[in-house]
Amino acid sequence: MPPLFLRIHVLNHVGREIRLWIPLFLLWLLMLPFAVVILPVLLITAVVLDIDPFPALASALRILSGLRGSHVEVDSPDASVFVHVY
Repeated sequence: MPPLFLRIHVLNHVGREIRLWIPLFLLWLLMLPFAVVILPVLLITAVVLDIDPFPALASALRILSGLRGSHVEVDSPDASVFVHVY
């Protein structure tokens, strides 16, 4: 299952902080029409190049699903950034 939410927390060392919750499921809905248009082009390209498209699509979905649960922390002298994918 692809990630549905992205939480970003930026903490400035001066004491100011920003917290953002980004609903990725809305982004997936916005990208759906583009995927419907691009998918036949990718399938035709895969047939022309003699690539089996189903394992390639399955791999892409596995990578996308693997993002869920990712936690990234970046610390610099000016600010700290925390990103968590739900």
